[in-house]
Amino acid sequence: MVSNAQVVYWNGLGRALVTGSYLNGNILKPYSDSTDQANIVTQYKDSTSARKSTDGYTIFDLGVNAQPNEALRASATLRLSNSFGGFYGDGSQFIFRQLRLDGIIGKKVKYEIGDIDLELSKYTIFNSNEIYNDYESDIIAQRRSVVEYENFNFGNKWRLQGAHIETGLRFEQGIEKLGLRAFATRNRRYTPSITPDRYMMGGRVELVQSRMLQVGGNYVYIFDAAGTVSSPGLTNQNQVLTGDWKVTHYMDKIDLSFYGEAGKSNNKYAVIEKDSVKTDDYFYDLGLSAKYKPWLLKLFVNYRNVGADFFSSGAQTRRVNDYGYNGPHGNNTLGMFDQVQNNAVQRATIGGATLLDYVSDQNLRNLNLKNTLMAFNPAYNNITPYGQATANRKGLTIGASLGNAEKVVKADFVADLLSEVASQGDTVDNALRKFTGLKGGAMVNIHKLLRFEKNIIFTAGARYEKTTRGGVSPVDLQSTLIDLGLTVEVVKNLDLIGGIKTITAKGNEYIYVRNDFNQIRTDNPFSNYKLDQSQFLSTFGARYRFSKNTYFTVNGVTQSVKFDDASYNNYKINQIFFNYTMIF
Repeated sequence: MVSNAQVVYWNGLGRALVTGSYLNGNILKPYSDSTDQANIVTQYKDSTSARKSTDGYTIFDLGVNAQPNEALRASATLRLSNSFGGFYGDGSQFIFRQLRLDGIIGKKVKYEIGDIDLELSKYTIFNSNEIYNDYESDIIAQRRSVVEYENFNFGNKWRLQGAHIETGLRFEQGIEKLGLRAFATRNRRYTPSITPDRYMMGGRVELVQSRMLQVGGNYVYIFDAAGTVSSPGLTNQNQVLTGDWKVTHYMDKIDLSFYGEAGKSNNKYAVIEKDSVKTDDYFYDLGLSAKYKPWLLKLFVNYRNVGADFFSSGAQTRRVNDYGYNGPHGNNTLGMFDQVQNNAVQRATIGGATLLDYVSDQNLRNLNLKNTLMAFNPAYNNITPYGQATANRKGLTIGASLGNAEKVVKADFVADLLSEVASQGDTVDNALRKFTGLKGGAMVNIHKLLRFEKNIIFTAGARYEKTTRGGVSPVDLQSTLIDLGLTVEVVKNLDLIGGIKTITAKGNEYIYVRNDFNQIRTDNPFSNYKLDQSQFLSTFGARYRFSKNTYFTVNGVTQSVKFDDASYNNYKINQIFFNYTMIF
């Protein structure tokens, strides 16, 4: 391309979805069909709650990119959407989904202004996955990709509004490169009338001495601007400063690395200057790895200690609201069959969001960086509910990986052997929780093993967690998650696809209730939460691939939810799901 030539080009996505759902099970039946005699007084036949629903939409996202020269590119994504049931423009919307300016100044400094995506390290800015899904079936992962696209979940980046600049200086001797990044963003408001604007500033300095030594520093400062609303409830300032490094020794067949990150946080909440709550804490995370290059085999071991009061808003904010979101029926709203038991109970309060909600409810995801730790369901992730930066954790993580997705086999295994740093929930014996976590899986390209031309891909993954504690407030919780998937190309571009995802949780855990200052509430500090439930999600169907990025799928879906200690709440959701997606 000639640098002074003006170029205009387009990209985008078109998608049409239709979902038909049917609810049944004990939750709709009268007491006589229930097995729990203790609830005879409260159980009645549900005659008013919705049992069937059909919804969907058609969207067309058109990205318009104008680049008059290499120093400037203006891009806008325009969305035209129509909800299922709208005719002749009724229910149609036209909005700007994304606006961004970016370019290169003086062939040295990259910049972007507007809607940007940011990620630093796992302890500063990082959007952690909501559940272990490394070996999720293709058919479920494709369903998940729809809600990730709608919520700008691109990898582990957070979608923010602001400016970001990046540059690199190269040297002829001593060091290879010095990289500099800086950003300033504005967070979304929670409640415009009382929640002040929240800003985030920070950056990264990275020194590359050679391919054998890299050292970096990260700084993130998040603060509330009290003057942006007349009566702010409170303001928050959160600072995180970390340093990271990686030292690698290269040999013919083996690479050895020592890497890590360490830092501290400073957190302050205030209503007025003389009424404030301050906390400080630190963390360190050290690791060793060895890679045997001929086999693509990697072994690693990590030790980390994350203080009980370490807080990083950009790294510990959760991606998903496990117990629903603020909707028309309150804070525990779900998008599908939200109310049950004659419209008197919200489904999210009965065990929380399900596996099917995770991959289908677009409103369940969180787009704001929070200034307190969010509630979570311990059945899904009790060891690291806030990612690797989860506070009050110390111990070893060991693991191994083999191959990659282009080889016959890709597999990995990770074990967490952790405990609390400080006791939470046992004020008498000060007993510590102990956490044991095992996770891993494999993807097998059977067609490559058998030298078939058409794809046959099998995936399997599992995650097991066990939490225990003695003392006067004992904890004993176990949960197991299993993924299975199979994709078979029967004729060219036509795939039969299937997947299963299950989770079981049994035992008890104490759930913390936190106040606006991120402190555990003294009036209701710990709730002994008992779990005895299982979920089974299965989906099978067909997919036709018109091209690499254009396909049509039709899937049958079954989700069953069972509560062994409250079988009158058991329910099942059956679905038929159609998805046409075109990316250009």
